[in-house]
Amino acid sequence: MFIDQAAEALGAIGLEKSISLLKESLAADPAVEVQETCELALRRIEGQKNASGAESTTISPYLSVDPALPAKQGLSVEQLRELLLNEQEKMYERYAALFALRNDGGDYAVSAVIEALGVKSALLRHEVAYVLGQLQNKAASDALSGVLKNVNEHPMVRHEAAEALGSIADQESIALLEEFSKDPEPIVSQSCEVALSMLEYERSGKSFEFLFLQTPQAQQES
Repeated sequence: MFIDQAAEALGAIGLEKSISLLKESLAADPAVEVQETCELALRRIEGQKNASGAESTTISPYLSVDPALPAKQGLSVEQLRELLLNEQEKMYERYAALFALRNDGGDYAVSAVIEALGVKSALLRHEVAYVLGQLQNKAASDALSGVLKNVNEHPMVRHEAAEALGSIADQESIALLEEFSKDPEPIVSQSCEVALSMLEYERSGKSFEFLFLQTPQAQQES
């Protein structure tokens, strides 16, 4: 999980000197998630290099540095949905469709993103859960809850589902986070704890120190 995050970060930074390392990891790492992330990072660096000035400086409406630039304007929501769900399409194009749907934000676009929680790629499912957290649309609560409850799902997907439920923050989501804060998978349980601490922090109006002191690592050190 940490290797794919490092590869994604290299893609976000966008330095051409990272290309050789990403290509080496793409060829050598047996983990599908790492391979897919390296492919995304390489495409992102290449895309940034070839993008026009306006495209290369595009800022996400959510102020995030996305692993792919949103698909260019002109595609309908249905076309973006088909692209996102197409298992034969390259991962970068599917990510680009995902972020274009997120930026649209309409009901049908959100429904298409929720539907993508059923795609084959765990990496893409994890990004879909992350995007649903950005959207904070309660229509996604049931689907995200199902992901968190599924102990056979990849931990990184469940982890993102937990954080997304924390962003939605309805009563059902909070109860589920409390339940799964005791999950035997540390990535999942700690994500639930952090999500609950974030909610408490937002409601309390306390300082940033409060949030830090609620994290599992800080509790162990105290």
